[in-house]
Order: sequence, then structure tokens, then C-alpha cells
Amino acid sequence: MKKYISIFLVSLFAITGFAQTDDDLFGGSDDDFFADDGIEVVENVTAKSELSKGSLFEAGSIKIGGRIDASIATSTVLSADDDKDFGEHLKDTSLNPTLSSFLSVDARPTEILRLYTKFGFGYPYVDKATAYLNATSSDLDDIAKKIPVLAADGSFALVTPVTLSVSNYFKVKEVFTDFSVADRAFFRFGLHTVTWGTGYFFSPVSDIINASSINPEDADAQVDGVLNLRTQVTFPDSQNCLWAYVIPSSSLKAIDTAFAAKYDLVLGGWEIGLGGYYKYQNSPKVVLTASGSLKKCTIFGELVYRYGADSEWLENTDWDDKKNIIQATAGVSYMFKDPQIMIAGQYYYDGNDRDMKHEYFTYGHNLAAMVNFGKILGNTDLTATLFGMVNFGKEDLPDMYKAMLDQLGMGSFVNTATFSGTINYTPFKNFAIGFGPYITLYAWDEKPVVAAKLTATLGGGKF
Repeated sequence: MKKYISIFLVSLFAITGFAQTDDDLFGGSDDDFFADDGIEVVENVTAKSELSKGSLFEAGSIKIGGRIDASIATSTVLSADDDKDFGEHLKDTSLNPTLSSFLSVDARPTEILRLYTKFGFGYPYVDKATAYLNATSSDLDDIAKKIPVLAADGSFALVTPVTLSVSNYFKVKEVFTDFSVADRAFFRFGLHTVTWGTGYFFSPVSDIINASSINPEDADAQVDGVLNLRTQVTFPDSQNCLWAYVIPSSSLKAIDTAFAAKYDLVLGGWEIGLGGYYKYQNSPKVVLTASGSLKKCTIFGELVYRYGADSEWLENTDWDDKKNIIQATAGVSYMFKDPQIMIAGQYYYDGNDRDMKHEYFTYGHNLAAMVNFGKILGNTDLTATLFGMVNFGKEDLPDMYKAMLDQLGMGSFVNTATFSGTINYTPFKNFAIGFGPYITLYAWDEKPVVAAKLTATLGGGKF
């Protein structure tokens, strides 16, 4: 079956892609002000060039904006490897409302000082990151009341849902201050997302610092950052720059502070980045990034070398006998202006079989692709999206991790492949409806679960 899935995904790469949407509040990423690295190489070069001219901000300006996302979705299983008929599946149809709001305040008291905060509320009001419990045989009787997650040390744990509190629905996404010295060194201190990598569906380089990873099925959503001090140093008569990070530990111990640095070199239409990450008695890392264009195609790639897994360093802090771990990804995207079609595909190899901290399980070989049709039959009110993601890795896990997955009831929790197709129709302004199949494969030798998803977007948008 792997052979047919591979053929299907290769075909999907040929006809599929993605449509990047800008979810930021003021017409650009928050990092645009300091030209943080990303896929759009040309835009980054322009931003860095403007940055070197001096004035950063319009003094005295304050911008207040926000975004509200409101939708409701249903999912009905049409076919699965169980004893239920369609009527029973219909009764089990899930109803998932989503409502979130983020408010952003961007103040610029002077030309060289910026104050920024972004916070908001979200529904469902669920917080999975509460207290970790060690799984035992007695815990399994109560597993339905707990949520399976990955613990910080890379092991599996069960999380008990907590009583509703402010932390369950209120979230500070970013809060930081920007300032500069002599128009050469530019600083940012606070809680903010680090966009080190170039990947769209996967970014192992950005995962090194950020608190969460990209959701391949919602790749435009902002990931969670961490508190850090970022310094950007620009070089005269050059588009090259140096990024340096100081990342305090949540333990508040100075010795646990992490340090990271990355140098970006612009060569023609390409941007090459070389960097590293160090934390005392933790896995040291070296990273390489590249992005650019080749015959109107955007090409991007990342490479991470880790000396030892984080869990290995927790067990033994000696520098000897650590595993060499490679994580590498490469992708391509292309846009057809007429018709309005955007395509992308990305390959990711994750050689870290010890930590498995990625929320979406990426150990082994991964393929992802998406296509977005901006209009169908010339009608911009009718659009479509195709998505496919495959992982070849769960079956190759060490036996101890397979046993943990089975013991915690997570053997079928990790997807092996996901495919979806959605047709979206906007009958009138501020309302859109999407419908299509959602296919999930939990194991290569099992029957896939085929469901029909219906989603209605109810108003919402930027303000």
C-alpha cells in the first residue's frame, strides 16, 4: 500500500500547492520591521536595505488593530473499519465551534523605539499544558478522562483537564519592545515568535527556539514564541546581517540560559543562513538554511545537525557516546497568476527518534503538499483547496516507544497519512461555506477513515 500512497502523493505534488494568507494585523509580519528571515527573499532584502538607511518608525504613532475568527464545523464519518452503519455514524457527527479574538497595540513613541503587544481570547477554552502524570496500569482505567501528550523530556504522559480558569481562554501571543543603537544594532526583547527557518509545512530550524511547531494543515497560523533578547547587526554597503539570541530558561537559573546565532548571506537572489544553538548540558545544534528562486519557482530548504537528543543529555551530560541526529527539509512553491493557482510541496526527514516533541509526529520521512485555486470557472466566490500529508516513520519507531504508544492508547492517535479536499463558496459577504472529504490513515495495513467535513465561516476578519 505504501507504493500506491507514494504514487498518489507524487501526483499530488504535480498539481497541488498553497495560498499564503497574511494573518498579521497591519499588512505584514511583525518581524518585517526588522526583516526577520523567511521564504520571501526579495522582500527581506528590501526590508534590510531600508533598515540600514536609519529611521525605523514614524514617531508618535499608535496603531490598534485586531482579528476575530468565527466558524463552526461538522464531521461525519462515511466509512471506517468498525461495526457501525451510516446511521450510527450520522448520530456521532461532531460539531466543533471555534471563536477567537486577538487585539494588537503597536506604539512608536520615537523613531527608534517600538512597543508591541498581541493578546486575545479563544474558544474552545481548553488548556492541555497543565500537570503531567506518569502513566501506570492503574491510570489506564481512567484514560478516557485524560489527554495524551508528549512530556518535556520526550516521554509520553497523560494530562488531566483542569477546572476552567483565565489561563484556559486568555493568551498573550506576543509582547516586546524594539530599539536600536547607532543605526547598526537593532534589538528586540520580550515574548515573540522566531522565524529562523524557511519551510512552509515544516521548519526544524524554527522549532529549535519556538515553543510550538507549524501545523501543516494550518501553516499560516502563528506559532508560539518564547521570551528572548534578539539582536540584529547590519553591515554597511551590504544586505547581509547577523542575528543573535539570548533565551532565558523557565527555571530562572542563569546557567540554563540558551544562546543562538545565525548569519544571513545574500548572494544574488538567494539567501543563505548558517547558525548554531547552545545550552549548558543540552544538545548543541548547527543549522543551515537556504531560500531563493529558480525559473519563477521559490525554493527553500533547512538542515539541522544535533549532537545527541535532548533526552540523552537528560540521562547523561557527558560529551561521549551521543547520537548524531540529522533533520533536513526541502520544498518548492509556484504561483500561476492566471488562473489563480498556488502550489507547494515539501519533504522533511526527521531523524530524531528519541525526543519526538513535534506535536504532529514527524519522525522518519514526511511529504506534504497543497494546492489552492483562487477561482473556479472564473468565479472568485468559488475556490478550492487540496491537501495531502504522509509520514513514513511510525512503524520504524524503537520498540519501547511503540509499547508506550499502545499502552497510552496512542497507537492510532498518530496519523500515518491525511488527505483532504475542500470546495469553498461565498454566497454573500462575511459568510462562506466549505465542504469536502477528509481521509485519515492511521496504519498502512488498516482501512482508512473517510469523513465528510462541512465548515461555515461566520463573519470575522481584521479590524
